[in-house]
Amino acid sequence: MTSLGSFSISAQESQAFARFSGDFNPLHLDPVAARRTQFGQTLIHGVFGTLRALDLWLAHADDSHCALARLKVKYSRPASQGLKLSVSADTSGDVIRLEVFASGVRCQIIEFEFSQDPADAAAQPVEPLGSACTENSVTCHDTTIAGCMALADTVELLWDNELAASLLPNASKLLPQSQLATIIASTQIVGMKCPGLHSVFAQLQLEFLPANTDSVSRQNTHLNYEVLKADARIDQVQLTLSNAYARGTLEAFFRARPAQQARFEAIAELISRDEFSNQNALVIGGSRGLGEVITKVLAAGGATVMLTYAAGKDDAFNVSAEIAEHRPAPPVCQLNVLDGAISHHTEEFCAAVSHIYYLASPVITKGDSNRWDQNLFSKYCDFYVTGLAHLLHQVGRFSSLDTPIQLFIPSSIFLDDSTTEAKGFDEYIAAKAAAEAYVRRFENTHSNWSVVAPRLPRLHTDQTSGIKSIDEQDTLKVIIDQLKKEFGQTEKTKLNG
Repeated sequence: MTSLGSFSISAQESQAFARFSGDFNPLHLDPVAARRTQFGQTLIHGVFGTLRALDLWLAHADDSHCALARLKVKYSRPASQGLKLSVSADTSGDVIRLEVFASGVRCQIIEFEFSQDPADAAAQPVEPLGSACTENSVTCHDTTIAGCMALADTVELLWDNELAASLLPNASKLLPQSQLATIIASTQIVGMKCPGLHSVFAQLQLEFLPANTDSVSRQNTHLNYEVLKADARIDQVQLTLSNAYARGTLEAFFRARPAQQARFEAIAELISRDEFSNQNALVIGGSRGLGEVITKVLAAGGATVMLTYAAGKDDAFNVSAEIAEHRPAPPVCQLNVLDGAISHHTEEFCAAVSHIYYLASPVITKGDSNRWDQNLFSKYCDFYVTGLAHLLHQVGRFSSLDTPIQLFIPSSIFLDDSTTEAKGFDEYIAAKAAAEAYVRRFENTHSNWSVVAPRLPRLHTDQTSGIKSIDEQDTLKVIIDQLKKEFGQTEKTKLNG
């Protein structure tokens, strides 16, 4: 294949494409909401990536109007905003094939053909298309797979000349508006209608109709969709598409909803009020996931807790407010382990800290199992080794050398996994192993510190929410049992008795 070049899509461009397309799914626009998904970060609109790749191909074509005869796209892997996306091209007969790669991993396969009829290139909508949207003018539907079985509706074809020229300068100049608007409308269907809020685009196929096809006026300004099949076993939905310009299908998946951890009131019923009353505990990354569970368990057991967050301020304060309904509200502080600085309030807490629970982590992504990704490894090490080392240095500045401090830094049995599930995670596994080696060395050289670094089973968090066999009750039981075993008062009483 021949390299066409590369492009990236910024957060600002995603915002503009949302107005252009009507797809305001928070996965593309809201970093805090996106971090609660299994992807952990905002992603580009897949269709926008497709059109940018097509636009790149058209930049190398002769400057003449053309029209698509057919388009087929497979979305094999999502891409995050700001990431460099490389495009390669190949031609076999009339079929042009583009492949889009992110960090060396293929994320889209695009195949298309052009119409041989010059009349198709001039085809335009019979009526003006709808203008660009504003976010408060549309609703992102929270559809379920059971609720979409007989769903059929339409979305309006949208167009804005200024946005089109800015986002897709070559495609908007050379391809018919009707075809581009139809392709773009497919992302509004997936992201806003079906599956809607919790969606992942999987595949798009369109056959474009000749320019002289008869149609009713409503079909000229809308794209009709109807659910053809919904498979609850794999959370997949297939839809048919039709309007005056094209017929086709799309496939999408219902992605897992954000992980919901057990409520504090339920946790408090499982733990003695003084189980952890001897602790002044600092929970790094306590706004969600295992950090949220640990914060609640400790508070239920009488510990004095401070929880920190890096980006999820609302999540962290919601955890504190939930605890405050039954126990004293734990203080909340922002702390980014990557910058090595802690706030004045955290400094004061560190003067009397007895336990540190370290749950800081970046988004864990699968790499190429055949190629070592140094950037990915470095990202993990920044959190698991360098960030931790900076934190421990800061804590040491404010705590007494005579004060015993216990560090809890869990890993996963995934580190021991030799199955195919572990393929592509070499960088993560190596970084976590390096963190374990570092804390053991730190423990050996600091007599007042002791380290607990268990390898826990895979538990229910945002990043594992797509695994249906894991739920919040399993997570809660594992965490309670682990904390009781290592730090619980009742466990110590048993051992001493």
